[in-house]
Amino acid sequence: MTTAKTFGGVLARLRLEQGYPSAHRFFKSVGGSKTLGLAFMSYWDMERGKKLPKSWRLKAILAALGVKPDSPEARELVKAYFRALSGSDELVSLLAAPDPVRADLTSRELAEAATQQALSRRTVNLTLAQWKTRVRDAATHICQVYLTNTEGWVPVRELAQATRLKPGEIKKSLAALASAGLIEFSGDKARSLFTDKVIKVAPGTPEGAQVAGKLRQLWDALLAGARPIETKALPIRLTKSGLKLYVQHLEKAVELACVYEEPGADRQGSEIYYVRADIFGVLPRTVANRK
Repeated sequence: MTTAKTFGGVLARLRLEQGYPSAHRFFKSVGGSKTLGLAFMSYWDMERGKKLPKSWRLKAILAALGVKPDSPEARELVKAYFRALSGSDELVSLLAAPDPVRADLTSRELAEAATQQALSRRTVNLTLAQWKTRVRDAATHICQVYLTNTEGWVPVRELAQATRLKPGEIKKSLAALASAGLIEFSGDKARSLFTDKVIKVAPGTPEGAQVAGKLRQLWDALLAGARPIETKALPIRLTKSGLKLYVQHLEKAVELACVYEEPGADRQGSEIYYVRADIFGVLPRTVANRK
C-alpha cells in the first residue's frame, strides 16, 4: 500500500467512525464545496489514495468531521499525511513527543473504549438542512427532544401534556420535522426516525457553528424551567495538558449515559433528563469573571 493510500485509508476510517456511511454523504452533509473548498471528486480521490490535500485543507476537513485538533484521531491523520509527503517515518518521528506523565488508566481506558465502540455503531449525522429545521424555534426543539427519547408512536395529545405546548403549535413543528426527514407524522401521532441512534453534534463549520449557537440558546431557555437533579463540583488546579486529558474522559463519561437510556420505558416511571458537563476557569480572576 502506498503512503497516499494509507492516508486515504485513515481518512475514510475516521469518516466512518464519525457516523458518515459514505464519502458522498459526508461531503453533502457538511455543506459540500462551500465548506471544504473543493469538489466532491477531489475529496473522494483523497479517500481513495489518489491524491493528497493541501496542508491547509486538513484543518477544514478535521473540523467538518467533528474531530478535535488535539485528539488522537487528528494526530493519526496528520502523521499519515506527513508520512505520505516524506515517504518515510523519519519526519513523523520528529513530531512524536512523549506522553505526559499520568496515572495508569488502563482499566478505565478499556471500559471507555468498549463504550465508544458500542456507541459508534449507533452514531448518525444530520445534514445541515436537518439541523436548521431542528433549531428553527423552541417548539420544534422541544418536540424533537421528546420524540427522539421516546420509542414508538406518540400522540399529539401526549406531546401537549408533556410539553405544555398548544396542539396547533405542535402540529406545525411536527410537519416541519417530517418534511426534513427527522420524524414520521401521520394524523395525530408522530415518531422519531432516530430513537435508537446517537446523533453527532453539528459539523465544525461556520454554518455548523451557527446551528450550535442556536441550539445552546434553545437548551438554555428549556433549562431555565428545569429541575436540577444532581451536581458534583470540585475546585482543582490543572495544567493545560492535564485539562485536555481530563476533558477526553469527561466527554466519554457524558456519552456513557447512552448505555443506560431506555426510550421504551413506561412514560409514568421515567423522565427525559439533560446531562451536561461544564468546566469553568475561575482563578486567577479576569475582567470577565469579576463581574
